[in-house]
Formats: sequence, structure tokens, C-alpha cells
Amino acid sequence: MEVKAENLEVENVRATIVYPQHAILGEGSIWSDVDQVLYWIDIEGKKLFIYNPKTNCNQEFGLSDLPGTVVQRTNGELLIAIRNGITSFNPHTKEFKVMAHPNTVANNRYNDGKCDPQGRFWVSTMSLEQDNPPKASLFKINHDFQSEKVFDGVSIGNGLVWSIDQTKFYYIDTPTLNIDEMDFNAAHGTVSNRRHCISFENRNFGCPDGMTIDSEGKLWIAHWEGGRVTRWCPITKKLLLTVTIPNVSRITSCAFGDADLQTLYITTARRDGEPDSGSLFKYRFTNGIKGNAAFRFQG
Repeated sequence: MEVKAENLEVENVRATIVYPQHAILGEGSIWSDVDQVLYWIDIEGKKLFIYNPKTNCNQEFGLSDLPGTVVQRTNGELLIAIRNGITSFNPHTKEFKVMAHPNTVANNRYNDGKCDPQGRFWVSTMSLEQDNPPKASLFKINHDFQSEKVFDGVSIGNGLVWSIDQTKFYYIDTPTLNIDEMDFNAAHGTVSNRRHCISFENRNFGCPDGMTIDSEGKLWIAHWEGGRVTRWCPITKKLLLTVTIPNVSRITSCAFGDADLQTLYITTARRDGEPDSGSLFKYRFTNGIKGNAAFRFQG
């Protein structure tokens, strides 16, 4: 059953600023449980960031074109979805190597993506124009770097996560204002039976953007033009908690981090009149809420 998001009386907490980066379009946050750092990007600024909370240092690397997201490989390198190809990057040697490039639509770029529990890399594209009908797609990069199109008809492919029991796949195509749910076949890496799970079509929450899932299987949604991250139960469809980002409207992604995975890191995008926009924020939970270790690409 699809349920529309409404202004319900739920707990509301406030995030605090971690690092005043002022990214043009901060995105793609993912925590490395191996390196104990947060990887994130500035899409419009063409940058990769590595934030170390122990030193409060945010290391910066310039990229050749627009990045959409970043994940870690099991060999320690990073896989960055840059407009000109899915690129492996070694932060120590500064070497880049294009490994795959499934997108063939000239005006599309890669956007959000994550690795599934089996270590395959799923990445969406989005159009740089307002195409009608939509011309973007969701792709899957297998361990051998061979790619498959999962489905097309996408406008702005964004947040994606898998349920804890690996039987469901959750996906956001931002302009639809929905979180969609699909059945997931873990062995074959396929999805089926797509349906709406939660709808934001009343726009009171802004537009759904990035997404993560916690250890209890609850969904966390970053809201573009909504100034918040919200926590939802995908089974009951109920809103459970809101994290407000003070005086910032464009919230783009969220990821649990720190050694115990109890800190929610939040990326934002720059907007005139919002001095803290584009910065990195966090909220520290002390009530048992925590995330899951991010899956790494096994290729």
C-alpha cells in the first residue's frame, strides 16, 4: 500500500555543522569502515572529498568531469562514477583508470549509486536536460566490470538501498516524488514487481534525494528543498523521526559513520542566502540507532 507523506507529530532533532566546505552540490556520502573516513563529492565542483573526523581534515581531489557518486573497492581503491566513465581511483598514487562506461546518452551523466550486498555496483544516470519521455537508466556493474541495464525510463535516478534480509530493493527517481520498492533476487542481481512504497507528492517535505538504511531496516531520506532527513518504516509506511538541518534547504545525501556507525553524516548543496549551505553536517545518536557497514565493490 502506498502512503502519502504528511506532517505528523514525530521526534525532531537538529543536525550540527561538521565541516564548512560550501560545496556547490555536495553529494554521495559513504563511510569506510576500513579507513574510518567519509567519502563524499561535489558534483558541480568536480571534486572528491575524504573527511577524517579524528583530524577534522577534509582532503580534496580534483576530477576530470562531473562525478555522481563514489564507492570503495575491496582492493582499497575507490570507484567513482564520473561523467566520462566509471573510474577506479587510487588516493595514494593519484592514478585514475576508466573501467566501464555503460551510459551512451550524450546529455546524461551518472548520479547516485551504491554496491549491493554481493559487491556489484549499481548506478543511475540522469539527464542534463528535461527530457520527456525520460532517457536515463539504472545500470549494474558486475565484478568483471561488464555492465547491464537494470531498467530505463528514469528521470533523475537517486537514492537506492537493499533491505537487511536482501529480499527488497528501494529506489528513488526524484521527480516522481516516490520511494519505490521492488523484489530483489540476490543470486542473480535482478529486481521485479516494482511498486510505490512511500509518496511525497504533496511536496511538504521537498523532493526525495539520497537514501540510506539503518541496522533496523528503516529508510533515511535526504530531502532536496526540504531542509531535513527523515526516517521511515518501509513496512508500516510511518514517519519515525526527522533530522532538521538548520537554515539549509538543499539536503542531498546521508550516511551513517564513525566506528560505531551511530553518527549520521549529511551532505548539502549551496544556495544563495544560506551561508552554511554546501557544508557537511552530522547528528550523533545515543539511543541505539546505527547504520550498517557499506558494501564494497568486489571487482
